[in-house]
Amino acid sequence: MSTKNNFFFKKIEKYKFKNAIITENGQYITYQELLNNSKKISKKLDKKKKLIFLLGQNNLETITAYISFINMGHTLALIDFKINEIFLKRLINIYKPDYIFCEKEKIKIKNLYKQILKYNSHCLFQRRENLKNILHKDLMLLMSTSGSTGSPKLVKQSYLNVRSNTEKIIKYLNITSKDITITSLPFTYVYGLSVVNTHLFSGATIVLTNKSMVEKKFWNLIKTYNVNNFSGVPYNYSIINIIGKKGLPKSLKYTTQAGGKMNYKLIENILRIYSKHKIKLIQMYGAAEATSRMSYLKWKYAKKKIGSIGKAISGGNFYLINKLGKKFNKINKKGELVYKGKNVCMGYAKHLKDLSLPDANKGVLKTGDIAHKDSQGFYFIDGRKNRYIKVFGIRVNLSELEFILLKKGIDTIMKESGENKIDVYFKNLLNVKKSIKYLSKVTSFNQNVFNVKKLSKKNLTNNYKLKI
Repeated sequence: MSTKNNFFFKKIEKYKFKNAIITENGQYITYQELLNNSKKISKKLDKKKKLIFLLGQNNLETITAYISFINMGHTLALIDFKINEIFLKRLINIYKPDYIFCEKEKIKIKNLYKQILKYNSHCLFQRRENLKNILHKDLMLLMSTSGSTGSPKLVKQSYLNVRSNTEKIIKYLNITSKDITITSLPFTYVYGLSVVNTHLFSGATIVLTNKSMVEKKFWNLIKTYNVNNFSGVPYNYSIINIIGKKGLPKSLKYTTQAGGKMNYKLIENILRIYSKHKIKLIQMYGAAEATSRMSYLKWKYAKKKIGSIGKAISGGNFYLINKLGKKFNKINKKGELVYKGKNVCMGYAKHLKDLSLPDANKGVLKTGDIAHKDSQGFYFIDGRKNRYIKVFGIRVNLSELEFILLKKGIDTIMKESGENKIDVYFKNLLNVKKSIKYLSKVTSFNQNVFNVKKLSKKNLTNNYKLKI
């Protein structure tokens, strides 16, 4: 196995006496202990590059195994630990991993795998048959974009992708060894993993929990361990909008937001709450295909540029292209947003054979988002390229309709529902009549075109995004 990409986390050795992890039950783990425990797992692994499935969650076992596997130079597929047994078997049949690390009860196909290590509540399983899979030397991670649905389509991330994005995020957020964060997002979600990577690289401390923001225990952990930052998607901020009015922990200095567009009224409310507590809101834009994050909006522009994704991260670059794929530089003109940077992934995998293929993207990512930039170079997302439908022969972009309501503080998701019909899923049914009337006005469609639906909790993914 190539040594070029080994010891990805070697830098953290210099923080050996610093606390790396604080568990839910108050256990402190230093960087030295974390590395020592990771090496115990490494001893059970083949020295040749192998494919490993890690069914991860926000706990010590997952973090320790993650460091072990990555430092050994293996290719790691991060899979939500909540994945259905049927979906897991499907992925195993498609990718035939050499090892699986998970809670013992998750493995039902023991005829294919044998247990070779027990580490606390988790076990390492090895495939009984040595398949000698060919893996690209630069391939570090396989990330799902579909939560726990078990889709075989995975994003291929290289060592360069992860390292470059991690370093850029550390720089613009100024993360240091004095920082303390908490796992407010799933470890297997690219945004959640990015938080872990940036804080480990910085010698910071991570409070590990699977508790959600709606639970009192989550906020108690922040207060107990003086957490100064955390990250969230729009769903998290809708909770903060309620809880924050009663007060927030004094230790908080900033929070970051990505994982979807937040409605303007919610942003204004969060900024109002944060101003009372002297907390900064850093909004960002990213994707698994860009390893994590492509842009950020500086705090000083949070009020002036509401709705903007900001500007590209250091070392990255945005530009817009028209329908013919030609680049243009006009102000306020809509086009597809393209990102260029070292953090652009190697491409997608749908089968085991795809893991040996070279970089397909060459540092360029067509995001699929329709956007424009203003006179000061700030970018704004206007919709999705592939969400066009026809209603009475008129071409309509569902994302644009969603954003029209989003600017009024109303969260919806829309989809085509038969001929000349659009289902509108409302998160809150308080302003339904006004919303439908407004949609009818801006589209010139009769109100009967829009079917009102209630977006329930079961429509929420494991990554806290809304789904239908």
